[in-house]
Formats: sequence, structure tokens, C-alpha cells
Amino acid sequence: MSREKLDATDKELLLVLANNPEWTYEEIADHMGMTSRSVGYRIERLREMKVIQKAHLIYYDRLGDLIYSVVLTLDTGISVQDQEKIVNELKEHQSTIQVFSCIGSFSMILLFHAEGPREAQKLLRELIVSKKHFSKYEISQITDIYSIYRHYV
Repeated sequence: MSREKLDATDKELLLVLANNPEWTYEEIADHMGMTSRSVGYRIERLREMKVIQKAHLIYYDRLGDLIYSVVLTLDTGISVQDQEKIVNELKEHQSTIQVFSCIGSFSMILLFHAEGPREAQKLLRELIVSKKHFSKYEISQITDIYSIYRHYV
């Protein structure tokens, strides 16, 4: 797959979308000094390039749930196929919000929601401890989420 370069307008559009996901094409166009048709064209092109996708943002805390993160270290010697199976199992669980693969002290980061600490511990045992694929893990409750979008041109 060839990679198209993003120009400065594409990058500015991504920044505007990241910081104002509820804006209409008209609002974006007014802000950027473009036509709404040009905005729509660029967004569609960015979707075709798979730079952006449709997303559904859910505030789990507003549903009465708490959000937890778990940093995980996979056991050494686990095959790539087994790693993919583990990631898919984590992704498919109904409590999972996101799964990240990492390079460094930990192999993965898992974000999940639970009604409270007791349910979080139960899910941790179900998702992590019982699988015996991980040599180390640490769990934390997330209290606030701050999104910072930087503009790199």
C-alpha cells in the first residue's frame, strides 16, 4: 500500500477534528477558511487513506462505571500467533475499552471499565491472572482523562 503525504491543510484539519469532534463540516470550513465541500472531500480522502475512522466516544464514568488501566508484561517465549490470540481475547471482552501493544518495560496496556474495585479485581483475575501468559502486571484506576492534541507540521 502506498502512503500519500499529508499536507499542512490535512494536518490542520486533523487537529480541528481531534479538538472539536462535534463540529459540522460548515463549522470546520468557517474555522479553516474553506468551503464545506472541500472539508468533506478532505475528510473522505483521509478515511480512504485510513488516517481517520468513525469513532464512538463513550464516557463510562457517566454510566456509573470506573475506568481502569493495566500494564502487562508477557512471558518470554510466547509466539507471535499466541500474542495475537491474547490481544484478540482482550479486545473481544465486553469490558475492554482499548488494548495497546508496547515496546519497553511492559508489553501491553489494557483499558477496561468496571462498576467498582471489586468488579475490577474479578475482571483482572478473569482476563489476566487465569490466563498465565503474563509475568507482571499493575492495575490503576483512572480518575481523569486529558487529551492533548499537538499540531506537528
